[in-house]
Amino acid sequence: MRTRALTVGLLALCVAAGCARTPAPEGDAEKPELSAQAKSLVLDEAPSDIPHPLFIDFNGRAELLGYAIEPETKAPPGSQVSLKLYWRSTGKLEPGYVPFTELVTPSGTRTEVEASGPVRRGELVPSNWEPGKVYVDELALTVPADIDAPRFSIVVGLRTEPVAPEEPAAEAEADADTKKAGSKSEEAQTGAFGRVYLSVLSGQADSKHGGVIATLETGVTPSSLRARARNDKKAGAAPKRPQPKPASAKPRPAKPAQ
Repeated sequence: MRTRALTVGLLALCVAAGCARTPAPEGDAEKPELSAQAKSLVLDEAPSDIPHPLFIDFNGRAELLGYAIEPETKAPPGSQVSLKLYWRSTGKLEPGYVPFTELVTPSGTRTEVEASGPVRRGELVPSNWEPGKVYVDELALTVPADIDAPRFSIVVGLRTEPVAPEEPAAEAEADADTKKAGSKSEEAQTGAFGRVYLSVLSGQADSKHGGVIATLETGVTPSSLRARARNDKKAGAAPKRPQPKPASAKPRPAKPAQ
């Protein structure tokens, strides 16, 4: 009887102290509440009114379902372009992957588009995507003012940023001494691990593992390039120094009459 009472007392004590509560598994931990802006960019399914639907499969991890762009056909140098991308998650992505956007000319010149926002640098980065959900990636880009091509293509994809390898303390000290001596190679200074791209399994792609989504005309022509070169030459020419005015000749006095 005394033993039973002791057991009941211990159970009551455990319940009061919370020791009988089973900890939730890590996978079931509650995720932080999304902001109102982020919530508006997460969809349960793809919209039926995407202006430019397409399908690009990035290594079975993500799909680009389409895009909206304004203007749609022509973007002169220095102009603004509004772009909206529709991504669907199809597999878990490790931390570090971010969408990228580049402007690529026919000659191969690439211009990186600087962009931010929840999908690029915020709450909705790809490592937080849920399979099956659609994520709206909104960005604005500026066409380079010095672009010299008649057109450019917009290339998008997913990649990681370069990561420097971790080194033991002894090797790190040796590397520091080598850097001071100025004999360390550039590759070792910047990190041995470069960007990792998700390759395109389906859809139009370029040579850098990105998907080609649109091509816009710039209106740049050979004659406009020649005119730009003339203007640049005039702007860079040294201003002419003002020439001193010649001294005016003093009038000679008249000779007296004889």
